[in-house]
Amino acid sequence: MRLNVEEMNLLYMFDTSSRKAAVQVILDRFPFLENEELREICQQTVNKLEAMTDEEFAAIDFTIYDEEELNGEM
Repeated sequence: MRLNVEEMNLLYMFDTSSRKAAVQVILDRFPFLENEELREICQQTVNKLEAMTDEEFAAIDFTIYDEEELNGEM
């Protein structure tokens, strides 16, 4: 299951050490979100994370964002 750009950006801000940690950090912050669009992105991200395996999550390459940041593209 592929994550879209908004979902990847969301995950970049949080703990991605494991799929379980990523789900938990989003769920922990969900009650405090007032922006409806952000709530929807969080919910769809959690749904996708819960549907994928730990192996699929581990295969996601989050380093692309680190490279963009170093090049001043963020």
